[in-house]
Amino acid sequence: MNNNNWKLEMKPVSKTFLKGLIAIIPITLTLYLLFWLAGTAELALGNIFKFFFPDSWYIKGLGFVLGLVVVFFFGGFLESQTFRKWFNNFEQLVVQIPVVKTIYTAIRDFISLFSGQQKGKFKQVVLLKVPDGNGLQIGFITVSDSEEFSNFIAKDQVAVFLPFSYQMGGNTVIVSRENVVEIDMTVEDALRFIATAGVIGTANGEKITG
Repeated sequence: MNNNNWKLEMKPVSKTFLKGLIAIIPITLTLYLLFWLAGTAELALGNIFKFFFPDSWYIKGLGFVLGLVVVFFFGGFLESQTFRKWFNNFEQLVVQIPVVKTIYTAIRDFISLFSGQQKGKFKQVVLLKVPDGNGLQIGFITVSDSEEFSNFIAKDQVAVFLPFSYQMGGNTVIVSRENVVEIDMTVEDALRFIATAGVIGTANGEKITG
């Protein structure tokens, strides 16, 4: 068997293997993350339970169950205006600590980004004109009212956040309003499109134009 024939016979095998790899990796990473979260809750809350109660009362998995209960009730308490006010006051104290502020706000904003609570901060999905007219980049207007930042954002300017694809982070740029084009696209669809570099497809199967 010559080299060319061997390559032709191996090509379907490689494609099949690649398809399986693409399907398995996201599932594996998702399960790993879920098990890691469950294990962390089990270890932390399980030890707290053992501190207050006899070890004989402890059942494996109880820490994870307690974690779910705590999260659920904490979310329920946040529905109360009084508890929400207390929590906001506590949060204001936390963000006064220099190093803690950076870590806490980064984690909080990242989580809220994917929970849908970031809609208020991302005011509008836009296409930002790339310099020299070489293309368009999807971003989110974060500051459209310049009163709070009037010392460096002019009235005819907006702040646009440009997320990176396949990684966390992004850049915030201040540009003239005439350099952005508003598009009819939800924040969730735009984030999905950006995060996968368009591999997942356009929003709701519709072509993005601007």
